[in-house]
Amino acid sequence: MDESVVYADLNLARTQEPKQASPPAPTPDSCRCPHWHRLALKLGCVWLILLVLTVIGLGVLVGKGIQENKTKTTGEKCNVNVSESSTKATESPVQLTCPNDWLPHRGKCMQFSQESGVWKEGLSNCTRKGATLLLIHDQEELRFVKDLIKERGHSFWIGLNYSMSEKHWRWINGSTLSSDVLNITGDAKLNSCVAFSKDKVVSEGCSSDNRWICQKELKHL
Repeated sequence: MDESVVYADLNLARTQEPKQASPPAPTPDSCRCPHWHRLALKLGCVWLILLVLTVIGLGVLVGKGIQENKTKTTGEKCNVNVSESSTKATESPVQLTCPNDWLPHRGKCMQFSQESGVWKEGLSNCTRKGATLLLIHDQEELRFVKDLIKERGHSFWIGLNYSMSEKHWRWINGSTLSSDVLNITGDAKLNSCVAFSKDKVVSEGCSSDNRWICQKELKHL
């Protein structure tokens, strides 16, 4: 009797032992992505970042090129404007002017005096006006002055006298006379100066009484 009770108890104990819990079954929504899916996703992100960086870089290069073209175009326009201004200034010096009662001619201003005196008086008078006695540079200027003198009917001193020590005609700026510019009528001797008389260039004594022609540079406005 006692043995059967013990055996029953043992069977009951075995029957009541707890069963091991089995892992829960996965739900339909909880699927796990394969490894190659995750790798493809990473590669796609990297490619997208590279694409964005490439687009940004191209935008910067294009913007820089446009700015350089604008700068180059602006510089060319400035050069053209400067060139045009220089050409206009050469053709017509509109920004240069002579004082009242002075005549403009080829970069200089000339004044024909209304008073007369010896050659040195004419030289001093021109100096006080910030000018000098007239210097003739070429045949064109010679013709221009002769035409003006014909209208006035007087003789006029210019800045040319004879140097006895050097035995030649000398302009007051120190340069010597070229025969291609003037042919002087009369003798070259001590105290000889040059004057325009009608249509001739003559040698006269520097103590003779003549009017004179002053010259000065054109002034900027």
